[in-house]
Amino acid sequence: MLALLVIGAVSALMQRGRRLSPRRWEIKNPPQNVDWRVIRPREGQDSVRAWPAEENSSVQTRAGALQARAGLDYIVEYEGGARAVVRGDIFERSYEPLGDGRFQKRRDLQLRAFTLDRPALVHTLEGPHEAEPGDWVIEGVVGEIWPVPRADAVKKYESARERVMAKD
Repeated sequence: MLALLVIGAVSALMQRGRRLSPRRWEIKNPPQNVDWRVIRPREGQDSVRAWPAEENSSVQTRAGALQARAGLDYIVEYEGGARAVVRGDIFERSYEPLGDGRFQKRRDLQLRAFTLDRPALVHTLEGPHEAEPGDWVIEGVVGEIWPVPRADAVKKYESARERVMAKD
C-alpha cells in the first residue's frame, strides 16, 4: 500500500512538471536571473586545425558522436586530437585564420558567462550536457550556451570588462 502511495505522489509531481531534485537546474536558454560577466578568450591560446565538413558525417568527440553537416559545419581539431563540430556561422564569427588550415579564437570576442551554484543540465546546440557547481556557462556569439569546467574556463578566458546583468 505504501508503495502505491509513493508511486502516486511521484506520478502527480511529474504531471505537474516539478522535478524531484529541486537543486538540479535545467538550462535551455541564457537565464536572466544570474550574475553575467563579460569575458574574452585569453591571449596565447593554442591554435586549432579546422575544415568545413565536405559531406554529412559522424565525428567522434568527448561528448559522443556528433553529426557534421556538409557545407554547414566546421570540424575543429584541438591540440591532443580532441574534435568538435561547430556550426559554420558561429565558427566564422569566432575564429580568425592563421594560414595552413589553422585558426585561433578571436581576441576581440566578447562573450558572457556565469558560474553555476548547483548541478545543471545545460542544453547546448549539440545536445544536453551535465555541469557541476563552479563550472561556467558561456553564451556565445549567436546566443548559444555551453558549460565549461572551471579549471578549463580560467585557462581559456579572462574578464573583458565589469560585470553586467543584462545583454547590451
